[in-house]
Amino acid sequence: MIELLFVEDDKRAISHARQRVEDQHDDVNCEVKHFDEATDWIARNPPDIISLDLMNDGLSGEATVAGQAMYEQIWKDYFCPVIIYSAQTDAKEESRPPHPFLATIQKGSGSPAKFAKAVNEFRPHVEAIRNAKTQVRREFAVAMQTVAPFVFDNVTDKAERVRLVTRSGRRRLAALMDDFTDHGNEGETQLLASWEHYLCPPVGPDLLLGDLLREQGTDSHDPEGYRVILTPSCDLVARGGRKPKVANVLVAKCLTMKAALSAVGIPLGKKTLKDEEKLLAYKDSLKKSMLSQSFFRNIFPFPPFANVLPAMAADLKQLDLIPFGEVQTEYERVCSLDSPFREVVSWAYMQTGCRPALPDRELDQWVDEIVASHS
Repeated sequence: MIELLFVEDDKRAISHARQRVEDQHDDVNCEVKHFDEATDWIARNPPDIISLDLMNDGLSGEATVAGQAMYEQIWKDYFCPVIIYSAQTDAKEESRPPHPFLATIQKGSGSPAKFAKAVNEFRPHVEAIRNAKTQVRREFAVAMQTVAPFVFDNVTDKAERVRLVTRSGRRRLAALMDDFTDHGNEGETQLLASWEHYLCPPVGPDLLLGDLLREQGTDSHDPEGYRVILTPSCDLVARGGRKPKVANVLVAKCLTMKAALSAVGIPLGKKTLKDEEKLLAYKDSLKKSMLSQSFFRNIFPFPPFANVLPAMAADLKQLDLIPFGEVQTEYERVCSLDSPFREVVSWAYMQTGCRPALPDRELDQWVDEIVASHS
């Protein structure tokens, strides 16, 4: 059952919209609450979709934009799709930036049908949001079950216990969310999708090692417009009055996967593409040689992601230094890499940039000696 809450000062104003929804969907339960009681109701009975009037006429007859404060509270403390359903939808409109889970409908002729359509469009996403919230609650329960006994057994000070339970629980929850074992489904393990390497949009304002940048003005589908940051994250912090420790940011240039594979001697030829057996063998070889360890020689591949990133790779021998200020103005920070893939970028660059240089040697005799040792 989908729970739909109307936050409204006049029940008559939403009666037709409510009736339209109930006529179309027998699995939608509608509740109507005044602004004064909506906050407590949401806390006790979390809805799946909220319809929000903006204007509250009040007992004095003087209208106030009471719905804006309610909207901000919902967006900050409790997330769900919101439908602004009001006679004055432009009230404080600048404080509500566009969002896929925010619909705005002005009351009037034809509005009940538009409202029902908006509810119908949100329906497929309700279950996904529910599942995400359920997983977080489940993992939080697992974290508390583990952390609390440990803290109480080892810490006697009550204030310190509170602090440790809070912070240790939070850190353990973060670790459990990165663990791909579903603790609510008999410990089923799920493989990480390739695009789950990414944090998109990036988290936090500071540049990080492994961030993917795209040069302003370049086609988002063109790999050659992208760069990956190689400078350590700790040198890039530029908030709280701090200045970055570097004047320039070291980056590696990106290229198409076709060019990348050719550069390391494992191109995908037309004959292989046409031969099913050879293609299967090539795919298996590609997984073992490059994808399983996330890089091969000087090539670091990046999986495509929706319509945000194309399939591409960074060449860790094609480097550039970009002045720190230009990174902010001439490039778009597209996404970050999550751990441990962020650290793998550093490791891959070390294999390429920090390998010792050896002189040319006569190796034929050595090869003969190795062969002879097997006889």
